[in-house]
Amino acid sequence: MSANVINLKEKPVVIEVAISAVVANTGGKEPTTENIVNDAKACIAAGAGIIHCHHDFALSRADSIAQCIAINKGILQEHPKTLIYPGFLPGSTFDERMGHLEPMYEAGVLTMFAFDPGLSLHGRADEQGLMTRSVSNGATFEEATTMVERGHRYGAPSSLGIFEPGALRWVRSFGAASKFVPGTVVKLYFPGNNAWGASGAPSTFGLPPSKAALEMYLSLLEGSGVPWVVSILGGSILDTDLPRYILERGGHLRVGIEDPLKKVDLTSVEMIQAVIDLANQVGRPVARTTDALAVLSAV
Repeated sequence: MSANVINLKEKPVVIEVAISAVVANTGGKEPTTENIVNDAKACIAAGAGIIHCHHDFALSRADSIAQCIAINKGILQEHPKTLIYPGFLPGSTFDERMGHLEPMYEAGVLTMFAFDPGLSLHGRADEQGLMTRSVSNGATFEEATTMVERGHRYGAPSSLGIFEPGALRWVRSFGAASKFVPGTVVKLYFPGNNAWGASGAPSTFGLPPSKAALEMYLSLLEGSGVPWVVSILGGSILDTDLPRYILERGGHLRVGIEDPLKKVDLTSVEMIQAVIDLANQVGRPVARTTDALAVLSAV
């Protein structure tokens, strides 16, 4: 598919914003429920279509779940149609990391949830610069399949985090069979130059951010019928030439203070405005929270 066959005026862009600073000393406010809700509301007013936020990592498990419920409730009271998805809970197993979803569903505040289909390995360099250490991430395809089933029970779409291209084969198999809850979106992560917990070290997953790499990812998605959003994790996507190309290709964008994994000059609201300015240049309208689900469901 080429960009010139897409009627961009009839394809609104959904802007996802990740509002939580997840690495120490990278900016952001104290992660109180009030601050998180207020930041989310400011981003919604600015034009965000999806909100992603994390709870306070210092809380106990029970208090973390309670805060996730309170955050969503606080946002939904004023913006009832908003797609909001929380971060994972700490845990040594996949089920432990997903332990907040059921309580959020029972509380009536779960509008979207995330998981990362496919296992990925993130390297860590030792004192000699050799990649002798690693951290694993993601869900097996069996675990991911159970999350699809839970999504139908919840009546909530998913955000599917993709760190390695091979995981898109799982996405395509389920998408082509129309197994996903409408509104489910693929989140394509490209690696930046900052890794978790390793200041200045490059991220070590997936393919480097480029138009050619994006086209490879999209070729693996072809036939899935699932919309896609792009982010750079460990860097600032707005500092690359990708955003305009993504918009011209009909994709969606994720910005926010979380993904750079370092302190940046722009606020989340300012990043949203930068995407809106670019969307105006390209000729794509922006889908607000009231329309985001319909836009993502219409692919």
